Amino acid sequence: MENSSENIVDETSKPMWENMVESPIVEHMPLSKYKLKLKYGGFFRLAKNSSKKIYCFGSQKCIYIETWSYNLTQLREEVIKRYSSKNNPQFSIVFLDKNAPGQSFIELDSEETFMVMLHMYVQEKEVIIYVTTENNHDSNKVSLSNNLCDNRADPNGEDDSDYCVSEESYHSHLSSDNEDELMNYEDEDYSCSNNSLSMKVNSKFANVIEFRRALNHYAITNEFDYLIVKSDPIRFTARCEKIDCEWKIHASIMQDGVTFEVKTMVEGHTCTRSNKGGHKRATQGWIASVVTSRLKSDGDVTVAELRKWLMRVYNVDVPYQKVFRGKEQAYSDMYGKWEDSFMKMDGFREELLNRNQGTIAEIDFDIIGDKKRFKRLFISLGACSRGFLAGCRPYIALDACHLKGKFNGVLAAATGIDGNNSIFPIAYCVLESENALSWTWFLESLKKAIGTPHGLVISSDMQKGLGVAMMNVYPNVEHRECIRHLYSNFKKHFHGEFFSKKLWGAAKTYRLTEYDRLLKEIGDVRQDAITYLNENHNKIWSRSKFGMTSKCDYITNNISETFNSWIGELRYQPVLDLLDAIREKIMKRFDKKRRVVKNWNGSLVPIARNYLNSISKNLGEYEVCRSSNTQAEVKCKGRRWEVSLDERKCSCRVWQVKGLPCVHVAAFIAFIRDDWEKYVDPYFSIEKYKEAYALEIAPMPSKDQWMEKDGEKIYPPIIRRPAGRPKKNRIKPSDESKRRHKCPRCGKFGHREKTCKNPASQDLDPNETSTSKRIRGKNSRSHESSTSTAQGTT
Repeated sequence: MENSSENIVDETSKPMWENMVESPIVEHMPLSKYKLKLKYGGFFRLAKNSSKKIYCFGSQKCIYIETWSYNLTQLREEVIKRYSSKNNPQFSIVFLDKNAPGQSFIELDSEETFMVMLHMYVQEKEVIIYVTTENNHDSNKVSLSNNLCDNRADPNGEDDSDYCVSEESYHSHLSSDNEDELMNYEDEDYSCSNNSLSMKVNSKFANVIEFRRALNHYAITNEFDYLIVKSDPIRFTARCEKIDCEWKIHASIMQDGVTFEVKTMVEGHTCTRSNKGGHKRATQGWIASVVTSRLKSDGDVTVAELRKWLMRVYNVDVPYQKVFRGKEQAYSDMYGKWEDSFMKMDGFREELLNRNQGTIAEIDFDIIGDKKRFKRLFISLGACSRGFLAGCRPYIALDACHLKGKFNGVLAAATGIDGNNSIFPIAYCVLESENALSWTWFLESLKKAIGTPHGLVISSDMQKGLGVAMMNVYPNVEHRECIRHLYSNFKKHFHGEFFSKKLWGAAKTYRLTEYDRLLKEIGDVRQDAITYLNENHNKIWSRSKFGMTSKCDYITNNISETFNSWIGELRYQPVLDLLDAIREKIMKRFDKKRRVVKNWNGSLVPIARNYLNSISKNLGEYEVCRSSNTQAEVKCKGRRWEVSLDERKCSCRVWQVKGLPCVHVAAFIAFIRDDWEKYVDPYFSIEKYKEAYALEIAPMPSKDQWMEKDGEKIYPPIIRRPAGRPKKNRIKPSDESKRRHKCPRCGKFGHREKTCKNPASQDLDPNETSTSKRIRGKNSRSHESSTSTAQGTT
């Protein structure tokens, strides 16, 4: 250490700044730990409207060193590793001189300069080191990339957000490797981001609150903190938290008594700014303001994703609870108070009725005290109800999902199916809960919208009170029950592979004789199982008992599940915004369907055409014995089926139930060389498909342009919610598969290889991929197996 100090005194070895000012002489260097932030792979460029340089498009590696054991040679070896793909890379290592009056860099070209750097940052214990290669070190070449970085320039010095970190960075798991993605995120920032870049003398703000918010955002984006010298309603003065720094700002009120104007400001920072990801200026209000645009564009973004986004864009590591509260405040700012959502229900209903002919929209409420409390709201757009009756099969799936907002409740929906087997929203409704009264009110409103079509089928999971409601409103229609939910209840009492195979076989078969045979086999083993089915599941759940009018052979209620997934995160929004958002999704869906169908050729929808192509293959194994031009027997592998083209039926009942020819009918049609399409039910024609989506859903203006209806206001319902935080994920049944990830490093479940902290189960190459590990493990197991076999033979 002493020898190094003596060498530094030598005139020939003194490092020089770019402005030819001599570096300070290093005296005693205490033993301590440092953090070196090594930035490599990028280049310097001139900041916009400034003569200072910033480092762009690089990666970062944090190195923790001890001064007594680390030197420049080790640092150079670390840099060479980062450029291992190049032969004999020529690079320069520099750091910022914090004592220079302007921005100046010192090149690390000797051990003495390395010691000067450590002495210069002895208080911070942290140094940012930049590496540039010979290909991008020339400042003249920097200007070629200015156009790529102008919108992200930092006129006040280096900014950690100006480069894209790699996976090796200490915060790489919160960063993005896509520079364009990062730039797009920054373009979406709220309005204060523009103020922060233009904050200068004569900048004006609406009031002192707006000024302080803008200053807060300015400090975060430029990665520094400030101390408030004076703050009152008419003036504000602040300076940089570093006492030696010259940055300061002063703003005061203008003559109008409201507007705030920046009077004086020293823009340049003479301190070294190093944001460690924990900026105290990232308040709840600031978080709410910057995440608003993200929530509007992406819907309900999780708190964890918002934390990563804030770290990637602003380089601030905010606690989970603060981000959670900021998100809640952002929702409150976007949608107003949740209570206001109910007070505008009448206006929303009137807009729907006036703009969409044939729409059914009904509101139910309770009178509690002297106030009307919201209870239920039903909506069936005229385009949906009329399109369903004109072009869709008479099949309706009913289901309800829980709302995640402040006032809970459930969202019930009636979903149909179009000719191309896609969901067709018919009606949706907000109910207070699932019970017989609420479901009865929903079905009565649905009956006003669509009536009782011929051959109507209602499929459901038999939710609470739904069975009673269907018998009260639609007693004479076909009621189907989802086999998946039926089996989940059945196996609680009768479990085993035998019961599972027989019950699912009985549900899938189209022939009544096969259904009776399978149930008889179940009864021979457990007669009480048949008694349980007759008493608790007396609805239709087997294809063998399906009617032949609806032309739908679904044995599950997956259409409703698809609708619930389609609305996605909308359930977290206030009630009025939820209903309006669903209306908008349906409007865009109808328009998309009308545009897509214009590109279809022929007379059948794609799903029907693809089905016919699939069953028309390998028909040579079927033998056709004609009785007439329209009747025949079809034989295959010792079995025989009766086909009648005039009556559109086959003894297997697939054609009658499904509406599409079965393979036996296909064999007969191919034998007589007739046209396929005339034996397909009209529900699968493009003409019917166009009729389903023919009507348009009228657009609507925003809330402030709705007509206000005279009368009493509707107030929100009284909250009845259980204690604790609401659950976001549904409770999965025991039979539903749960994905568990196995770590290829330690062999344990519950975490991935990147986050594994357990010791490796065997000596592994750190550069080995997961795929090669699995292959090597498989080869190892096969080798052990062959070895044990050989030993047994010996």
